[in-house]
Amino acid sequence: MKKKQLAKLKQQFRPSYETARQQLFAAIESKTAANHDLPTTVYINPKNQDELLIELLKDTTKEQKIAVPLDENFKIVVKRIQRQEAGLLDRFSDNLVDEIAAYWVPAAAQPADDTDTTQEKHVSEAKTTEPVMDASSTASQGLDPQQSASAGLTFADFSEKIAAFPKFSVEKTNGEATVVEATPKEQRILATISEDAPGQFEILPALERKYKIKLDVIPLIEAYAATALDQR
Repeated sequence: MKKKQLAKLKQQFRPSYETARQQLFAAIESKTAANHDLPTTVYINPKNQDELLIELLKDTTKEQKIAVPLDENFKIVVKRIQRQEAGLLDRFSDNLVDEIAAYWVPAAAQPADDTDTTQEKHVSEAKTTEPVMDASSTASQGLDPQQSASAGLTFADFSEKIAAFPKFSVEKTNGEATVVEATPKEQRILATISEDAPGQFEILPALERKYKIKLDVIPLIEAYAATALDQR
């Protein structure tokens, strides 16, 4: 079968955006119940199409509903799920379920009081839009970008994390660390990070064009750039 015919066939069997989103909602419902004994229903807010509601179906002393903004980052992840990116549905739903459980679990086992449980609480955008790592990314190695930024990254750790991506590596020359990609013709520069001043880095167009992995690599670059020079 020709490559174009195969690509067209795969496209025909790719789920729609709405189907991919419903798969994510179903995964959240299944995992909150199975992993944390939190029966939930997940749906779009009928009064605000840019908001996801996660409703707890048991007594709680906290709000009965959590509202999650469906911002551009969320939509990008759903599109990646739609493209059937390996393991992404599980990883992203796991992240959301952990955040949901962190809010409800301490109170879910306590008797409900007279608190109005119809109020809605917004989950922090920073939590709900955390970039989802690919299998070779820092998430699979137990380190997410937010943790990296707070804990700092040594040059050795940074190099190891970047090397987890095929053909990627880090070089240190002339007062800067350079993230490069090995290509058949040359070493393509993807980003540079100053080794003389913290917080200074540049993301080059070659990395920006790699939409499938830039959300995984850029947070690592930002975390390393934010690390104090004497801690690298």
